[in-house]
Amino acid sequence: MKEVSSFIDQVVTNAASKAKSGIKPTAGNRNGNIAKLVQAADHTQVANRIAIVWDNLAKERKSRSVEAVQSGVPAIEMFEKPEHLLSFVQQMMNNCCWAARGVINSGKGTDLANGLDFSQSIAEQAGQLESSSIQDCESTLMQDWSTLNHLHSWLCSQMNYMADLDPLYLYSEKAEVSDGVWEHVHTCMDINEVLPILNEKALELTTLGESKVTETARTMEFGKTGSSKPKAKAKAA
Repeated sequence: MKEVSSFIDQVVTNAASKAKSGIKPTAGNRNGNIAKLVQAADHTQVANRIAIVWDNLAKERKSRSVEAVQSGVPAIEMFEKPEHLLSFVQQMMNNCCWAARGVINSGKGTDLANGLDFSQSIAEQAGQLESSSIQDCESTLMQDWSTLNHLHSWLCSQMNYMADLDPLYLYSEKAEVSDGVWEHVHTCMDINEVLPILNEKALELTTLGESKVTETARTMEFGKTGSSKPKAKAKAA
């Protein structure tokens, strides 16, 4: 039986593969660490694996608190906390939109040398999609949103001690408007609203990458390793 089309499992797998170990934890690499936990959880459905990770983190924090009370030693703060699963789910939904954009763009071009269109294989790799059409991508995205929204609602019900919880959007982005204050700059529920935003961001990233390449071309001391330093001159006898 053909698998149900979805982007979720693949984007979580991609996030897990980009997790960096041995570096100072930041919000940027936290999602990668959570994704690794999700992919290590024992369940066939990715939404259930995310729920399992939330449950495991909640139990771990409770266990640490109990041990801290018994020992009188403050508990070591957890870097990945249960509450982070809410922003993780939204980020994975955002990543599903990026995956959909990649599939849609793949359908716009063909191999001009032989007239072959490889968009079908890209669609299948990204999420077992029938085709790279906007309609099929939109259908898959909305099904993914429905799945993650159900999960997101369940997570919110488990953390009802938190106030002002955001709903799950098809695509959401926040910006820091003042010190420590973040506000939404994008909250979309339509793929036709999402695609122009992603196209603009892709252009910005491309421009930034080109600027870094230009800077490297002008400043790199070729033939020298980054770690090498000039040796001190020996003192005269």
